[in-house]
Amino acid sequence: LGFVAELFQRGILTKEDLDGIELKWGDAEAFAALAKKIAYREGIGNILAEGTYRAALKIGEMKGVDVMPYAVQVKGIGVGAHGIRSEKDYPEIYSYACSVQGGDHTSTACMPLDDFRSELTMAFHDSGVYCYFNVFGLSRMLVFNFYKAVTGIELTKEDWVATKAMKIIQLQRAMLLLGGPDLKWNPEIHDDNPPRFYEPLPSGPFKGKAVEKTRVDEEKRRYYELVGWDEMGIPKSETLRRLGLDDVDKALEKLR
Repeated sequence: LGFVAELFQRGILTKEDLDGIELKWGDAEAFAALAKKIAYREGIGNILAEGTYRAALKIGEMKGVDVMPYAVQVKGIGVGAHGIRSEKDYPEIYSYACSVQGGDHTSTACMPLDDFRSELTMAFHDSGVYCYFNVFGLSRMLVFNFYKAVTGIELTKEDWVATKAMKIIQLQRAMLLLGGPDLKWNPEIHDDNPPRFYEPLPSGPFKGKAVEKTRVDEEKRRYYELVGWDEMGIPKSETLRRLGLDDVDKALEKLR
């Protein structure tokens, strides 16, 4: 909705494009009307229901304008309320760029890998099928004690990060790189932040602050190495074979 509102504000989308909706910031009724169109895939809603990335491709094609700079997304997943420009909010400046779940703020790439905010740690909560909010303020080890109480299996945080979580991350990365029927992700291009994050903050206590892409690229290479990916961001054969993912290694050969 925010993406479309900006396109309307910039004059790229018109009231006619939105079936009579005048999508001005702060107009709750207008936003609700557009949300309903998305839910029922009516008019412009049929395009927007495909998500920010696919919608940006389609709208750009319709209007003959590159609207991707206004689509605040990473690998097709729209970014929520968390940015990196102030360096006071989101964990790291490369967290979105390297995440195996793109713009998903609950799957953050960060170092060290056993950091409580790391997507390897978060994979434990996801695998347990419970909300991460439930463990705010708890000892990181307490969740592993709960795991043992329920399953009878001894599992340390170190074991989880080095084996099970690492296997999950490598599988997710492989599926991301292999792509689907219409979207293919190239790490050289798509392991990056939205263009907006390289623009200075327009207001607030950190007005004028932005992130330098060279810094993001440097940190990204460090993260690649730590999780066992090559310089192109593709999981290394040795990493996959160590985890018993020989079939995944074979599938990725065509990308190396």
